[in-house]
Amino acid sequence: MSQAGSISISNIQKIYDPEGAAVHALENCSCEIPSGKFVAMVGPSGCG
Repeated sequence: MSQAGSISISNIQKIYDPEGAAVHALENCSCEIPSGKFVAMVGPSGCG
């Protein structure tokens, strides 16, 4: 359950489609970020 001042995301996805070859960067990603917290998504070098 979300708290006051928090950010909640549910079932998001990001698909890159360079040259017709779909790459799923995020699939069914959900999280809640409480107020006052810092969150970062990271991956291998060159992935972004």
